[in-house]
Amino acid sequence: MTLLALEITILILLIILLLIFIALPLYITARILDEDEGLLKALGTTILLIITFFGCLILIPIPIVGLIVAIIVNLLVIKVVYETDWGKAFVMWIVAIVMVFVIVFIVAVLVGLSILAFLALT
Repeated sequence: MTLLALEITILILLIILLLIFIALPLYITARILDEDEGLLKALGTTILLIITFFGCLILIPIPIVGLIVAIIVNLLVIKVVYETDWGKAFVMWIVAIVMVFVIVFIVAVLVGLSILAFLALT
C-alpha cells in the first residue's frame, strides 16, 4: 500500500469517526424524547444537517438571513426525518448543539491538560 493510499484511508476513517461523534448527541437526544430511532438514522440526519446548513450559508449572500434560513431548514430536516412536531425538533436541535459544545469543551480541556503535562515533563 502506498503512502497516499494509507493517508486517504486514514482520512476516510477520521471523517467517519467525526460524523459518528457528531451524530451521538442527536441520537441521545432522540432517545430521551422517545423518538426511538437508530444510530444510522442519526448519522444520516447529521450528514443532511451539515449539508443543508452550509448550503444555506453559502447560497444566501446576506449572512444573518442565511443563518436564519439554515436554522429553519435544519429544524425542518429534523422534523421530517424523525416525523415529529416543531417543538420536539427544536428541543432535539438545541440539546444536540449544547451536547456537542460540552463534548468539544471536555476534549479541548483534556488535550490542553495533556499538552501541559507533556511540556512539564520536558
